[in-house]
Amino acid sequence: MPSGVSRQIRSIRRLLFKRFGRLEVRPEKDAVGELVKTILSQNTSDVTSLRAFDNLKKGFKDWDSLRKSGATSIKKRIKSAGLSNIKAPRIKGALNEIVRRRGALDLGFLGGLDTGSGYRFLRSIKGIGPKTAAIVLLFSFGKPIMPVDTHILRVMKRLGLIGPKTTREKAQDFLTEKSPKHAIKEFHLHLILHGREICTARAPKCLLCNLRLLCKYYGDRYGGNNAKDRKKRV
Repeated sequence: MPSGVSRQIRSIRRLLFKRFGRLEVRPEKDAVGELVKTILSQNTSDVTSLRAFDNLKKGFKDWDSLRKSGATSIKKRIKSAGLSNIKAPRIKGALNEIVRRRGALDLGFLGGLDTGSGYRFLRSIKGIGPKTAAIVLLFSFGKPIMPVDTHILRVMKRLGLIGPKTTREKAQDFLTEKSPKHAIKEFHLHLILHGREICTARAPKCLLCNLRLLCKYYGDRYGGNNAKDRKKRV
């Protein structure tokens, strides 16, 4: 029998699917590129980080050329993503470390490792945090791990599945354990869409939310939806 949390996640998945439908996402074959793109996305919007990523691809013939270039050259091309003084050396350092350990700028070997081993390898490289490591493993290799960004963390806290002080890394461990392995990528993307469009940081659209009867935040805000009521509806 599934646990109470597993049942609630199953209900959340069903309702998110009803709102957003099937999402088909092809594996990102360029794992090094996925790593670079995810580092660029740290603390900025998708629009600005993708613009910076495109600038890098146009400015260097391949990722090894970028690795061998000066940090100043990288900074100029990623300025639009913000924090270029931090991200340029972070990207360059991570790529150099991969080459130092593996002898080549290639992450393909991660596909043959179990999720935990691959995660530990990536996390041991300076500048690669929990979300970045998880995104590379999930989107490039289909590993069953749930990356947690600010949207997912906010949604999970408001739903009451995790505590208000839970860190991203703890939330990632929890959701990786509780989410269905076969559908973790789609669940991840559905949660992000929900956080961007409905459960926004400011002025969440609670009355338009089809998760509201499962949501602690909605119950506390509007009343008439206590824990007992939510349990009945899961």
